[in-house]
Amino acid sequence: MSITRWIRGGVCVAVLQVAGVALGQVGVIVDNDDGAPGYTETGSWSTGASSGYNGGSYRWTSPGAGKAATWTADLTESGDYEVFVWYLPGSNRTTSTKYDVSAADGVHTVYVDQTLGGYTWESLGTYTFNAGSYSITLDAEGSSGGSAAIADAVRWGDDGGGPVEPPEPTEIAPGVLHYKWELPTPQVNHVVAFDLADPRYTIQMGFAQGVRNYTAKQPVDEIVTYYAGGQEVIAAINAAFFSTGIDFLGFAGSDGNVIQAHLYNAGVEQTYVLQGNGRGSAASSIAAMTGTARFEDGVEMVVGLLDYPCGSGTLALFTPDWGSSTGSTATGVEVVVENVNYPLRPNKWVQGEITAVHSGASSLDNDIPAGGFVLSACSGAAGDLLEHVVVGQSICVKLAMTPAELANARTMATGTHWVVRDGEVYQDNWPERHPRTVIAWSGTQHWFVTFDGRQSEYAVGASLAEVADFVINYLGAENAINLDGGGSTTLVIDGEVANCPSDNASTPCTGTPRAVPNALMLVQRDATTGGPLDDSFAGGVRSLTWDDKFSFNPVVSFSPSAPGGDGQVLEVINPAGGHETVSVGQRGDRNCTVEAWIYCEHRPDVVADGFERVGIFARDDGNGNFEASTIGGGNCYALTYDTDTGRTRAGVVVDGTFTDFLEVTPLYAPTTAWRKFRIECNEVLISYYVDDELVAEVVDDRHALGRFGIGHHEYFATDALAHGTRAEDFSSLCIDFDFDYDGDGDVDGTDFLYFAYCWLGPGEEFAPVHFCTRFDTDGDLDVDAVDFAVFQIYFTGS
Repeated sequence: MSITRWIRGGVCVAVLQVAGVALGQVGVIVDNDDGAPGYTETGSWSTGASSGYNGGSYRWTSPGAGKAATWTADLTESGDYEVFVWYLPGSNRTTSTKYDVSAADGVHTVYVDQTLGGYTWESLGTYTFNAGSYSITLDAEGSSGGSAAIADAVRWGDDGGGPVEPPEPTEIAPGVLHYKWELPTPQVNHVVAFDLADPRYTIQMGFAQGVRNYTAKQPVDEIVTYYAGGQEVIAAINAAFFSTGIDFLGFAGSDGNVIQAHLYNAGVEQTYVLQGNGRGSAASSIAAMTGTARFEDGVEMVVGLLDYPCGSGTLALFTPDWGSSTGSTATGVEVVVENVNYPLRPNKWVQGEITAVHSGASSLDNDIPAGGFVLSACSGAAGDLLEHVVVGQSICVKLAMTPAELANARTMATGTHWVVRDGEVYQDNWPERHPRTVIAWSGTQHWFVTFDGRQSEYAVGASLAEVADFVINYLGAENAINLDGGGSTTLVIDGEVANCPSDNASTPCTGTPRAVPNALMLVQRDATTGGPLDDSFAGGVRSLTWDDKFSFNPVVSFSPSAPGGDGQVLEVINPAGGHETVSVGQRGDRNCTVEAWIYCEHRPDVVADGFERVGIFARDDGNGNFEASTIGGGNCYALTYDTDTGRTRAGVVVDGTFTDFLEVTPLYAPTTAWRKFRIECNEVLISYYVDDELVAEVVDDRHALGRFGIGHHEYFATDALAHGTRAEDFSSLCIDFDFDYDGDGDVDGTDFLYFAYCWLGPGEEFAPVHFCTRFDTDGDLDVDAVDFAVFQIYFTGS
């Protein structure tokens, strides 16, 4: 019986399936260094110049007549054995290397591409053998596709490729697990698994010396030391491929800010993007950004560089991520701008106030203010910039990037090769085995993965095909991007290097981590808002740190004034059309009351052209998309007013689909007036108020937590007809309550006795630190019927 199969890089294209077979017979290895009778040759063979299996030699020959190498083993037990070969791959190897496997049922022919795989045991398949002597022959006469066929070692048994039980993980932070996989390739893979649905966690980028303008690269375990203030760095991996100096591949971003849009290898990269909602995504071969600076006189100029040394005839923007100062060495013009509405996300206009203009000798190395930036005119551009900048005036900057979904970006890091996409192998070239670093994800679930390598008999690294296999079949991840690898591959946990870097590794795990430009860091931080927030927009000033989605949303004079207002309102509108939001709070905010006066303008005169929707939202997922169906869609609870019909909607938005809880009995107010909108989120009880009147109250668990703010969406054919959302006296209060007073895991009669004891009713208040405030669900410092309505939802009995 003769069976022919093709194997490329250790991956079988056509596989003989053997059902009900007990694998794992005692292994027998025959090496070319053993000589006769175990290893014999016919024809002319030569010894290779490099080391082969187990540090020994290997033999090679060119394809030709009469040339063969044979390995013979005496098997003491009958059974099914998996057969392996060991070879040193290379670009000149035969792509169709013929092996004849003699088994109990006849000869099986297998073809192996020796340019791929290698450095380890590659399976030829599983066959039945009786006790006795059996041979495997490399038939160089029947091999083709290269100039060298390699003969080294062969193994029967100890399959090494069967199912591997997942290792026991170590919890390195709540819900964050570290796994060390030891696979038989030999391959040692470290995995840190975490879910960014937990708002305490996020991924940031860290730089050598803590700034983009580093003067020297550093190992990952040194990089993380610059980022401990106000947060904990739990784990980190090396990130971007890099060149000399401060150049590294592709785009970079952290905490919502674009930090680099400078490319030195455009067209081949894949960029990992963490969205505001904690979900991972990827963008392929992002085109270079289009940077624009707009001045009060209406003139716009191209910003050619972001956080990168000045180039001739262009403008460069330097943010606090660059460093403490610009570091400029050539005279020109540097414009200092403060009070910028960060973050500097893609496709968002940020605005600030010009506080200084430096030219000549004073234009060198100016300080970059916290919360501001410096716009620098490189050599040849100084004269143009001076014509349009005036101290005290505003300046706007936008970094336009595609795709549009980048407007949701919180963190960006560029690698090469999208290895796994939507659960399928996307890129499996790069057949050579090297240490690898990978970021993998499925929605909010993420994995930092490192593959150790270049350490004989410990770990040989992985090809991209093997990376894909591990990510899909061992982790179950749907997406993975290959980051810088080789000697750069490093995993740091709690400040200590957890893997075995390959640089200077004379024996396994003796290497040193390589100095790199940046790292991706899993950080833990406070995810909730402390204390009440309010903004009356008095004096034309935004007192809260608002996060604008697409544009700076100003405070403007407006008449009529809101009740108790001063005629100064926040105007929320996207000048380019579509939707716009301003938001505050944290992703972990849960039980929050959000309130604002909203100008509800009934506009029947323009209904033929469209309408606009104004209102407030709560428990936003972090992307700030209100009720839009574009760029990922909105996810929040919203209370809105439609200007065409005067309809008030109190509902939930899921992926841009608005479900109105008032759908059966819709609420209309076809008059123009200021109206007080309020959303109260108490666990799963969501209440909506208009002018202090309850209009809807539902039990809904689709959004458990999130940010809050003011939203606008215009649906006009003529964008200029939009007026925007006018808001006054915004306030919010987030509280934590706990009905399980006795801590027995349920809410029962015992807890009710304490609740009843605390019941005061309206008009009476507890001190903020009183133990009864644990039952105060609406934050009014008393315990009354409103709180009892929530208590009833959680009452479970004994």
